[in-house]
Amino acid sequence: MIINDGKGTGYQAKVDVNNRLQTLSVSLAAAQASAIEGDTYNINTGTINLTSANESALLYLKNNGIKDIHVTTIGYLLGNSTGGSGDLDLNVKRNPATGTIVSGANAVDVNINKNFGSTKTLTIDAFKGAEGSTLTNGDIAYYSLQPNSGRAYLINTGTLVIPQGSSIGISIIPQTGNTSMDVQVFLAVTEYDL
Repeated sequence: MIINDGKGTGYQAKVDVNNRLQTLSVSLAAAQASAIEGDTYNINTGTINLTSANESALLYLKNNGIKDIHVTTIGYLLGNSTGGSGDLDLNVKRNPATGTIVSGANAVDVNINKNFGSTKTLTIDAFKGAEGSTLTNGDIAYYSLQPNSGRAYLINTGTLVIPQGSSIGISIIPQTGNTSMDVQVFLAVTEYDL
């Protein structure tokens, strides 16, 4: 029996003197393979100006599709605070359901497939908030205290899995005395079933 390649070029499989089939394989990380398949996305609120030191819900994502969404990165871009001093709080909530960020339903500025040749899209609700937006219900999953603004932060949570019907929400409490600070929140997500 001869094993020929499936593309009709006439190449045949090689067997060595120990009766081992000679192969060459290429391994890819799951994230790379998902990007090639068009299953990775960037979700970004765009720039939001916070004019107080009160908590504001900035990003809400709910999975309405049948495949799990895996959040691989949560990131914040924080501009300099006017009048603010001390720490600011970054909060990640599991399964929030209501609040003005949900009822307002303002779409995020960026919801794009990372494979620029793919036409696949996510079946999600992805909303951005504003100064004073609220996010209620759900449980706090992560807190992060940051000593100042004017920089980017990535929260290493490992992979967070958002099954169908589940959601994630993100809010910020600026530094005490803040009167103006530009912020962006972004998620790197992958959609796949194992």
